[in-house]
Amino acid sequence: MSAFVSLDQIERSLPALEVLNPFFGMSFLAFKRHKIPVGRMSHLVFTQAVQEILEDFYRVTPTYKGFFNPFLTSDRSNRWTAERYGSTSLQRITSDTFSDALLHTKGDPLWGWREDYVERLAAHLDGRKIPAFDLAVWLYRNHEWPENATPADLVIKLRSDFQITDEEQNILFDTKSLDYDITWSTYTPISEGALLSLLGDPPGAAPPTGAALVRLQLREIGPARELVYEPSQRVNLITGNNSLGKTFLLESMWWALTGNWLEFPAEPHRTVAKKIPNISFTLSTETRRDQNFSSSYNWDKQQWVVNPARTRLPGLAVYSRFDGSIAVWDPARAQLEAARSPTASPGQVFLSRDQVWHGSARPNGAEGSRVCNGLLSDWILWQTGGERYQSQYSAFITSLKELSPSESEPLRPSEPTRFPLDARVIPTLQMPYGSVPILHASAAVQRIVALAYMLVWAWHEHLISCELIRQAPQRRLVLIVDEIEAHLHPLWQRLIAPALIRVADALSHAVAPQLHIATHSPLVLASIETIFDADIDSLHHLKATGNTVVLEALPFVRRGRADLWLLSEAFGLGQARSLPAEKAIADAKASQLSQDPDRGAVAEVNARLTKLLAPDDDFWPRWRFFAEERVKIDHN
Repeated sequence: MSAFVSLDQIERSLPALEVLNPFFGMSFLAFKRHKIPVGRMSHLVFTQAVQEILEDFYRVTPTYKGFFNPFLTSDRSNRWTAERYGSTSLQRITSDTFSDALLHTKGDPLWGWREDYVERLAAHLDGRKIPAFDLAVWLYRNHEWPENATPADLVIKLRSDFQITDEEQNILFDTKSLDYDITWSTYTPISEGALLSLLGDPPGAAPPTGAALVRLQLREIGPARELVYEPSQRVNLITGNNSLGKTFLLESMWWALTGNWLEFPAEPHRTVAKKIPNISFTLSTETRRDQNFSSSYNWDKQQWVVNPARTRLPGLAVYSRFDGSIAVWDPARAQLEAARSPTASPGQVFLSRDQVWHGSARPNGAEGSRVCNGLLSDWILWQTGGERYQSQYSAFITSLKELSPSESEPLRPSEPTRFPLDARVIPTLQMPYGSVPILHASAAVQRIVALAYMLVWAWHEHLISCELIRQAPQRRLVLIVDEIEAHLHPLWQRLIAPALIRVADALSHAVAPQLHIATHSPLVLASIETIFDADIDSLHHLKATGNTVVLEALPFVRRGRADLWLLSEAFGLGQARSLPAEKAIADAKASQLSQDPDRGAVAEVNARLTKLLAPDDDFWPRWRFFAEERVKIDHN
């Protein structure tokens, strides 16, 4: 097995290089590689020699023509150099600053070392030494090492490749202080994306997309003093009583992913110090390591300010809200909008329930310009538009089938119809009892059909935008659904969550979905039992504690029955019965624990139990034995 320099070690080594003049990591190595003589000059084309070093060791990404400078620079916020850096800035530094160590006449391709060049170079180090291991970490970050390689091997290779003399090593290099631990190496090479996540993107680079949420922390905002949400990579179920912040958490997630509040920004608590309210979050992509962001509240401007500025965008994201409105974030659309007509929130489409159904025009757009045609129009277009819309219609039919309430009641399009005095063509569904216009369907059917439509619409609009900008489609889909069970019959609640996962998977085999689902339904949790994987799924619960709210991760225990989920920590019911029945059973248990139960009180409780419990309720055997034996109540 091979070893490679780890990203963590590069991160530790970079600060040691930032204090060095770039001459020592670039020009010096070029001179040593080409063996310029001591005490005399020989022919050397400097720009060519130095360009070789830059190409071999300082080109981080082929998409940027310049190079990355990890050494001393006047602008630490921008270490990316121009393509001609070797023939301009670096040559000037070498010829001017280090002329006392070199034999060279400007304009001539002749170079050599002065007799005392080592001492003169040492003087330029200002009492420091070149950290040999840290320099080798950078130079050999892509080199494949034997599994048993040590940091000393990196230093040995550095000395061999550049023919470092004993005098140079002793005077110029620090080879004793090897700042490393067991994480200096790894078994997998560092990807370009992971390295860029550490160094930052070069100028002009499009922000990387495809991010999912790794962590969200809210401090002194909303119902909680502090709330930490750490979702899993696939399915995340969120439960909790009303008014504890499930919707608020979802809205904050959307902002962390996209940078946009849908309606009202989160407001910090006004009773704490100005600097305390904070939103911090962590995003990740498949090609980049996790990146942390922190946002403080600017009280003067009444807005959240993110630090560092966003350098990445989420993948395709869809948020189905409790009121039927739906938001879509598309990074490909963001690029198109930014290039044509920048808006306050490029890439985002926010449609009210009415706009989902009837479409939305582009604000301040050209006449006839539309953001979305709407469900009614697109359904007919896909259904009747022939081969051109076959992909959309096929995906829509598949989604409806997956999201159907049962196999015996599939959501299946029928022939379109017309309403009296209405010029529109109205889509219909084929029900067991006949064809029903979608506008006459139940609230449950309308919500699920709208969700299916928006998922298909968002994905295919993304494909169209990607084709226009000539980029590959996203490999990440973040789906947020609030009150997934709204309007649904229990039979449907028992199917909807697994079906939604299948629909997200079916959009594209290359897409990795991350779902965040808020629910009040024990049937939704029961339905997930068949597919729940603790490695990629998780259950979260909001609960009131004193005068605040906490979010806890609950172990997902398969309970088999929905009524047992009602009694779990996720819902917290004392009994899966009516509240009066629960109270009667509590009083009955208190009588059973009493050393001297009152006969009249027992009789009163027994009367209530008889009225409130079913004849075959599983509480009866315990109670009847007690009542008959202890207080002589006859149940015959």
